[in-house]
Amino acid sequence: MGMSGRYLVVTQDLIESIQSGEISVHDCSVDLDIDKMWQMLQFTLTGNLADGEPPLGYVVPMSGEQYLGNYSDMDLFLLSSEQVLEAYMALEQLDPDELKARFDLDKMISEGVYPVMEGWDKEGTFQEIVQTLNEVQALYQAAAAAGNGIVFYIF
Repeated sequence: MGMSGRYLVVTQDLIESIQSGEISVHDCSVDLDIDKMWQMLQFTLTGNLADGEPPLGYVVPMSGEQYLGNYSDMDLFLLSSEQVLEAYMALEQLDPDELKARFDLDKMISEGVYPVMEGWDKEGTFQEIVQTLNEVQALYQAAAAAGNGIVFYIF
Protein backbone atom coordinates (compact mmCIF):
# COMPACT_ATOMS: atom_id res chain seq x y z
CA MET A 1 0.00 0.00 0.00
CA GLY A 2 1.29 3.43 -0.90
CA MET A 3 0.39 7.02 -0.30
CA SER A 4 -2.76 7.96 -2.16
CA GLY A 5 -3.82 11.55 -2.96
CA ARG A 6 -7.49 12.23 -2.33
CA TYR A 7 -9.82 15.14 -3.01
CA LEU A 8 -13.05 16.08 -1.25
CA VAL A 9 -15.38 18.75 -2.57
CA VAL A 10 -16.41 20.73 0.50
CA THR A 11 -18.87 23.34 1.63
CA GLN A 12 -18.09 25.72 4.49
CA ASP A 13 -20.44 23.70 6.70
CA LEU A 14 -18.54 20.49 5.99
CA ILE A 15 -15.20 22.18 6.73
CA GLU A 16 -16.55 23.42 10.06
CA SER A 17 -17.89 19.94 10.89
CA ILE A 18 -14.48 18.40 10.18
CA GLN A 19 -12.71 21.05 12.25
CA SER A 20 -15.06 20.58 15.21
CA GLY A 21 -14.60 16.80 15.10
CA GLU A 22 -18.29 16.27 14.40
CA ILE A 23 -17.37 14.52 11.14
CA SER A 24 -14.26 12.45 10.45
CA VAL A 25 -12.59 12.73 7.07
CA HIS A 26 -12.76 8.92 7.02
CA ASP A 27 -16.57 9.21 6.95
CA CYS A 28 -16.57 11.58 3.95
CA SER A 29 -17.05 10.26 0.45
CA VAL A 30 -13.88 10.72 -1.61
CA ASP A 31 -14.67 12.69 -4.76
CA LEU A 32 -11.44 11.81 -6.54
CA ASP A 33 -8.59 9.46 -5.63
CA ILE A 34 -5.53 10.02 -7.80
CA ASP A 35 -3.64 7.22 -6.09
CA LYS A 36 0.13 7.68 -6.32
CA MET A 37 0.00 10.36 -9.03
CA TRP A 38 -0.09 13.31 -6.63
CA GLN A 39 3.62 14.11 -6.47
CA MET A 40 4.16 13.44 -10.18
CA LEU A 41 1.41 15.97 -10.97
CA GLN A 42 2.81 18.50 -8.53
CA PHE A 43 6.32 18.17 -9.91
CA THR A 44 5.24 18.29 -13.55
CA LEU A 45 3.09 21.38 -13.03
CA THR A 46 5.34 23.34 -10.66
CA GLY A 47 8.83 21.82 -10.70
CA ASN A 48 8.58 21.37 -6.91
CA LEU A 49 7.98 18.35 -4.71
CA ALA A 50 5.51 20.03 -2.36
CA ASP A 51 5.22 23.81 -2.60
CA GLY A 52 4.17 25.08 -5.97
CA GLU A 53 3.36 28.59 -7.09
CA PRO A 54 -0.35 29.28 -7.57
CA PRO A 55 -2.45 28.81 -9.49
CA LEU A 56 -0.94 25.52 -10.74
CA GLY A 57 0.28 24.91 -7.20
CA TYR A 58 -3.40 24.65 -6.23
CA VAL A 59 -3.87 21.51 -8.34
CA VAL A 60 -2.16 19.41 -5.64
CA PRO A 61 -2.40 21.80 -2.68
CA MET A 62 0.28 21.06 -0.10
CA SER A 63 1.72 24.42 0.89
CA GLY A 64 1.64 25.99 4.31
CA GLU A 65 -0.88 28.61 3.29
CA GLN A 66 -3.40 25.89 2.35
CA TYR A 67 -2.80 23.82 5.48
CA LEU A 68 -6.10 23.35 7.30
CA GLY A 69 -4.68 21.21 10.09
CA ASN A 70 -4.42 17.61 11.21
CA TYR A 71 -7.83 16.00 11.44
CA SER A 72 -8.68 12.29 11.54
CA ASP A 73 -4.92 11.66 11.78
CA MET A 74 -4.28 13.28 8.39
CA ASP A 75 -2.91 16.61 7.26
CA LEU A 76 -5.62 18.40 5.30
CA PHE A 77 -5.09 21.16 2.77
CA LEU A 78 -7.96 23.47 1.89
CA LEU A 79 -8.65 25.49 -1.24
CA SER A 80 -11.32 28.17 -1.24
CA SER A 81 -13.83 28.26 -4.09
CA GLU A 82 -11.82 31.15 -5.57
CA GLN A 83 -8.61 29.11 -5.50
CA VAL A 84 -10.41 26.15 -7.06
CA LEU A 85 -11.58 28.42 -9.88
CA GLU A 86 -8.06 29.84 -10.35
CA ALA A 87 -6.62 26.32 -10.60
CA TYR A 88 -9.31 25.23 -13.03
CA MET A 89 -8.69 28.26 -15.26
CA ALA A 90 -4.93 27.64 -15.19
CA LEU A 91 -5.44 24.02 -16.24
CA GLU A 92 -7.88 25.13 -18.94
CA GLN A 93 -5.20 27.44 -20.37
CA LEU A 94 -2.35 24.93 -20.09
CA ASP A 95 -1.27 24.07 -23.60
CA PRO A 96 -0.57 20.34 -24.21
CA ASP A 97 2.85 21.22 -25.65
CA GLU A 98 3.68 23.27 -22.56
CA LEU A 99 2.65 20.36 -20.32
CA LYS A 100 4.85 18.01 -22.35
CA ALA A 101 7.76 20.46 -22.00
CA ARG A 102 7.29 20.55 -18.21
CA PHE A 103 7.36 16.75 -17.97
CA ASP A 104 10.87 15.39 -17.25
CA LEU A 105 10.96 11.76 -16.12
CA ASP A 106 14.75 11.77 -15.65
CA LYS A 107 14.53 14.80 -13.36
CA MET A 108 11.70 13.13 -11.43
CA ILE A 109 13.97 10.15 -10.83
CA SER A 110 16.92 12.29 -9.75
CA GLU A 111 14.72 14.44 -7.45
CA GLY A 112 13.11 11.39 -5.83
CA VAL A 113 9.55 12.10 -6.95
CA TYR A 114 7.22 9.52 -5.42
CA PRO A 115 6.79 6.77 -6.70
CA VAL A 116 8.84 7.20 -9.90
CA MET A 117 11.58 4.62 -10.49
CA GLU A 118 14.28 3.85 -13.01
CA GLY A 119 13.02 2.03 -16.07
CA TRP A 120 9.58 3.61 -16.21
CA ASP A 121 8.13 4.15 -19.67
CA LYS A 122 8.35 7.87 -20.41
CA GLU A 123 5.38 8.11 -22.79
CA GLY A 124 3.19 5.83 -20.67
CA THR A 125 3.93 7.88 -17.55
CA PHE A 126 3.17 11.12 -19.37
CA GLN A 127 -0.16 9.73 -20.61
CA GLU A 128 -1.08 8.76 -17.03
CA ILE A 129 -0.34 12.33 -15.94
CA VAL A 130 -2.52 13.72 -18.73
CA GLN A 131 -5.38 11.37 -17.86
CA THR A 132 -5.16 12.22 -14.15
CA LEU A 133 -4.99 15.95 -14.86
CA ASN A 134 -8.14 15.63 -16.96
CA GLU A 135 -9.91 14.01 -14.00
CA VAL A 136 -8.68 16.70 -11.59
CA GLN A 137 -9.70 19.44 -14.02
CA ALA A 138 -13.22 18.00 -14.30
CA LEU A 139 -13.50 17.86 -10.50
CA TYR A 140 -12.27 21.45 -10.14
CA GLN A 141 -14.67 22.61 -12.84
CA ALA A 142 -17.65 21.04 -11.06
CA ALA A 143 -16.55 22.35 -7.65
CA ALA A 144 -15.98 25.86 -9.00
CA ALA A 145 -19.36 25.89 -10.77
CA ALA A 146 -21.06 24.97 -7.48
CA GLY A 147 -19.03 27.53 -5.51
CA ASN A 148 -17.38 24.82 -3.37
CA GLY A 149 -13.90 24.43 -2.00
CA ILE A 150 -11.65 21.40 -2.07
CA VAL A 151 -9.80 19.53 0.64
CA PHE A 152 -6.77 17.50 -0.40
CA TYR A 153 -5.03 14.91 1.74
CA ILE A 154 -2.69 11.97 1.41
CA PHE A 155 -3.84 8.69 2.91
